[in-house]
Amino acid sequence: MTRGKKPEAAIAEAKGFAERMGYLPVDNPYMHLLFDILIFKPESFRVVKVRQTRYHINPDGFYEQQFPNEILGLRNLPFPPFILRELWLRTQHERVWRRLIVHDLSVGEIGWWGPDDYTNPHAR
Repeated sequence: MTRGKKPEAAIAEAKGFAERMGYLPVDNPYMHLLFDILIFKPESFRVVKVRQTRYHINPDGFYEQQFPNEILGLRNLPFPPFILRELWLRTQHERVWRRLIVHDLSVGEIGWWGPDDYTNPHAR
């Protein structure tokens, strides 16, 4: 669903980011499922798709329009609905991860999440 090869360096960096938040990252062993890593710790389990983009991410735009394939891929995963799905975004010039939570009918940017000690300076 996405063009080009997987961003292996960004995925490796995302695993380190997940570990710093206390998660154990696990690679996706199934190429037909459109996610990159599973992350979990005792109180949380999430499916993560990593996307690196060359251009600035428009904070006023709709993520469903900017990243339609990734969001549709996460929504169509054969996991129970209570399993959280996230799209982690990174641009070439921003050195922070932007975490988006993908629900059935909406996508929202996580600006702060205390249990992970995560703060996104780009959140609206």
